Amino acid sequence: MGKNKIKLSTFKLLKKAINIVFLIWMILIFIGSIRSTHLNITAVSPKLFTLIILFAICVVIYFVSNNIKSFIKNKVMSGLLNYKLTLLSIWSLLLIIGQIIFIAQTTTPIGFDVGGVVGQVLYGTSVPNYFSYNPNNLPLLFLEHFWGNHFGANWISFNFMSLLGADLGFMITILTARYINKNSMYTTWILSLLLLGCFPYIIVPYTDVLVLPFVSLSFLGYLIVKKINNLYAKLLGSLLIGIFGAVSFLLKPSSVIFIIAIIIVEITYLIISTEKIKVLYIVSILLVSFGSAFGVKQIYNSYLHDQQYIKVNPSMKKPPELFIAMGMVGNGGYNPPLTDEINSLKTQHEKKSVAIKNIKDTLHSYGIFGYLQFALKKNTNNTSNGAFGWLQEGNFILAPATNRLQQLVYPNGSHLLDYFFISQIVWVTLIVILTLGYKSPKKFEPIIMILKLSIIGSLMYLLLFEGGRSRYLIQFLPQIILLSGIYLNAYFTDHMVAKNDN
Repeated sequence: MGKNKIKLSTFKLLKKAINIVFLIWMILIFIGSIRSTHLNITAVSPKLFTLIILFAICVVIYFVSNNIKSFIKNKVMSGLLNYKLTLLSIWSLLLIIGQIIFIAQTTTPIGFDVGGVVGQVLYGTSVPNYFSYNPNNLPLLFLEHFWGNHFGANWISFNFMSLLGADLGFMITILTARYINKNSMYTTWILSLLLLGCFPYIIVPYTDVLVLPFVSLSFLGYLIVKKINNLYAKLLGSLLIGIFGAVSFLLKPSSVIFIIAIIIVEITYLIISTEKIKVLYIVSILLVSFGSAFGVKQIYNSYLHDQQYIKVNPSMKKPPELFIAMGMVGNGGYNPPLTDEINSLKTQHEKKSVAIKNIKDTLHSYGIFGYLQFALKKNTNNTSNGAFGWLQEGNFILAPATNRLQQLVYPNGSHLLDYFFISQIVWVTLIVILTLGYKSPKKFEPIIMILKLSIIGSLMYLLLFEGGRSRYLIQFLPQIILLSGIYLNAYFTDHMVAKNDN
């Protein structure tokens, strides 16, 4: 009995620690987000400013007039709820049409790493030794080479691949929400549409977006294992976890932090569980998950060894320590001088030694409180930008804006600040939902803990490694949207119950 009490108290302590850390982190992100220059209403265009004023007037009228409030609640909202599936489907269709038009109107060559990969596919040339320095982008190269051979090797074609990745990622996340709770599917759907409505990264065919469907499929696999009490269904879910988790890891290693969160939470629940453990189920799930992941990795290694498409020099690879060292200086982002210094060294041993020396020297120069101050500043850089760092890294788009859509997202666009303002409002809305963290039913508790721990782990990763801009948050959007959808649904459910009770 004493052991069980210790287990339960330890579990409660762990749960409380996760909740406290998550809440503090969300508050910090909220503060950074509302202080962003993107929320400068005086910088928006006169047309958008007029719309904002009209919206504000409508909100005031709603709260002042009881008749209008009653009409909207009892007539308008009930009508919308009755046709929510139809309305959301129409909204989704219109969004996809809009995305296609957006790609057609705004596609242009992109610079930096994106151009390095696409340039290799299109022209057979890239930045000298790019893939020797960055072999982590070889899976992306092979994926785009495959896509180019089958669907056309040009920027528009690759952007449609990016569009497919983004939309499939969010669609699977919405389906995943359905496995948690039917009504959570609708709130997750709404939030997904809001986010995708101001998401220009579909014209940037890079791992941040292309990894989304694989992350979502892997998490969906976990939900199938968790929710369906059938061995064959659990094995299918295990395959999804293993196969698509491994693909996610190949494209973007940091994107699988949620799997670590799943393992931690599930082990914790097994330890405190008083029910008889189904050893066969657990062993089967682990064998299939890890076995399929290992199989995918072996297939990739064999392909990499046998392929003749691109040759790389393994000794030129950037060591992981470099990304930690870069994450500790400046704004915590990419650091050209430090990268050039490491790249100039001949062996992996030299590269690691110099990077580690930089890490030690930087820590020594900061001191404990100096580093904490830097970490707070870097966290703001990592998370405060609701446009996910669009154009923050420099002008990776060089073409001038010549049409209305380009005016929204190109560097010299006359309505670029309008886009920044709108995207910031959407991001702040998500952070408010996560910060308030509305109480959810106890049966969702394991999922909530996994999602929170996954987001905490993701934010911690960005603090430790190269970050400095919120573009790296894109790979973690399935967890962010899913948790936001659960919380928003829990709020509306409790609100409706309270209203009916009154």
